Amino acid sequence: MLRKFMVLGSIVCLALLLLAPTAEAQNKKKKGGKKGTPAAGTTPPPTGGGGDQGAPPPAGPPPPEVGRAERKLVEYKTGEARAALDAVADQADRNAAVAAALGRVLDQEKKYGDATARLRKATELAPADPAPYVYLGEAYLHSKSGDADGAFRKAAELAQGGGRDADYYLGVAQQRLRQYDQAIETLQKARASDPGNALIPYQIGVTRVFQERWSDGVDQLNKTLEMDSGIAYAYYYRGLAAAKLGRKDLLVNDMERFLALAPNAPEAEQAKAVLRAAKR
Repeated sequence: MLRKFMVLGSIVCLALLLLAPTAEAQNKKKKGGKKGTPAAGTTPPPTGGGGDQGAPPPAGPPPPEVGRAERKLVEYKTGEARAALDAVADQADRNAAVAAALGRVLDQEKKYGDATARLRKATELAPADPAPYVYLGEAYLHSKSGDADGAFRKAAELAQGGGRDADYYLGVAQQRLRQYDQAIETLQKARASDPGNALIPYQIGVTRVFQERWSDGVDQLNKTLEMDSGIAYAYYYRGLAAAKLGRKDLLVNDMERFLALAPNAPEAEQAKAVLRAAKR
């Protein structure tokens, strides 16, 4: 039964997913503060015309509200993420970071049509940035419509061109494309350049779970939660791995913790089923 949950879990995105690096933590890192999860940046689009509308406007830097919203998305506090964006929501048509963050909020709210529209707008505003394409692929997976693999392939193509957090987004795209060995190699490179980013061992741990390397998955997710205990999906995937290792105590603890943090997540019903089976 758990294998069925694992297959479903690998199809459904990580919601936090994808769990993007946050702009607020990136700013703290630059100031020498507490290390956290750095944010998806935006890259100015190429100059020149093209089409009746001309080139998109230059992408501005992410306002601090985006960093706060992204942190809440990692914790699956969707309402708080939306509230954090209220002050800058009017920038969503001209700022890629705002558009992407709002799209991710809509994705967690399960408003998939609106989510994909916002994320497509983010890709237009920052056509050289892989991050919006990763989130767009996630939304396509959730909605069971659209070309998710195409979005992930585009993200991988852009990430191979370099840029801030390029290895992170390349590794995530490779994971979504089921290129697990390549994803591990890329994410290890990302960790070497950004050891304080808790989302990197998280993504490595999830990749190991998808590979059915249960012990390795638990080890990486342990490291994740030692660095940042607020990453909701780390408990879910560690719980699945713990079940395969016969660690019932860890399984129960992790599924209960996941449901406390993310009761409305797409995997919540699966987590409840696993928990019920473990308590019989």
